[in-house]
Amino acid sequence: MLFSKIAMNQDPSEKKYIHGYTATEQERLREQALVIERPIYDFIDFSNVTNLLEIGSGVGAQTEILLRRFPHLQITGVEYEARQIKKAQENMEALGFGTEKVRFIQQDATALNLDKTFDGAFICWVLEHIADPVRVLKSMKPFLKSGAMVSITEVLNSSFYTYPCLPEVMDYWDIYNNYQISIGGDPHVGAKLGNLLHEAGYRNIDLRSGGFHLDSRTNQEKNTVFTYWKNLMGSGASSLIQDGLITDSQFKAMQKGMDSLRAMKDSVFYYRFIQATAYA
Repeated sequence: MLFSKIAMNQDPSEKKYIHGYTATEQERLREQALVIERPIYDFIDFSNVTNLLEIGSGVGAQTEILLRRFPHLQITGVEYEARQIKKAQENMEALGFGTEKVRFIQQDATALNLDKTFDGAFICWVLEHIADPVRVLKSMKPFLKSGAMVSITEVLNSSFYTYPCLPEVMDYWDIYNNYQISIGGDPHVGAKLGNLLHEAGYRNIDLRSGGFHLDSRTNQEKNTVFTYWKNLMGSGASSLIQDGLITDSQFKAMQKGMDSLRAMKDSVFYYRFIQATAYA
């Protein structure tokens, strides 16, 4: 019943993005990137890369971290949504990065037409929103030099677990993920990265699992991550309510549940994402 209800409410000509493009969401993306920077970037090394292609650059949240960690990089960000590019340019200008360091191009990542080649590529939290991620991987391959390193970080939302397990949180999470599937995304795409890269013709594919396992030993970090996750889940609420999949009361119950978990000394937060490194 869930999927038929979504299908009836969805305009097939409209590309939906579960998080939306509000100013609040644009700022959340930057905050999220900083909260989860360490577990992602401690395992990424672009020291030997000069020209980096970033697919799905959004508001520049990851671009900002890439330029801080690897200041020698020149980055070309590809983004589909003009509103995100405008915000990304504003963010880069505010940080003092000019076009000699970073530029943003509005294109569909499944049909790239770029004016140069790159010795590295970066994708983070993007393929989960794309119906056919292999098309993206194949589309960018002609613009990568032989031996170029590709780094991809993606979600595995089925791994999310809290103790105690609260129905108001987990039921909301199930609806959130099913909605993403219904609009052409894949909230579990991280588990498939090896297959996707292999099908797209990349080599020397290596996978690792990263993420969080937080409990009473790390209460400060746990509190931060619970707040971040509550905001992540809340970013989809407008779409879920608009499509009649949840009520405002259910949304508020999820928020209250996450607040209570954050306040419990012995609560547990667990989540895994998947990172892939491969070569063109």
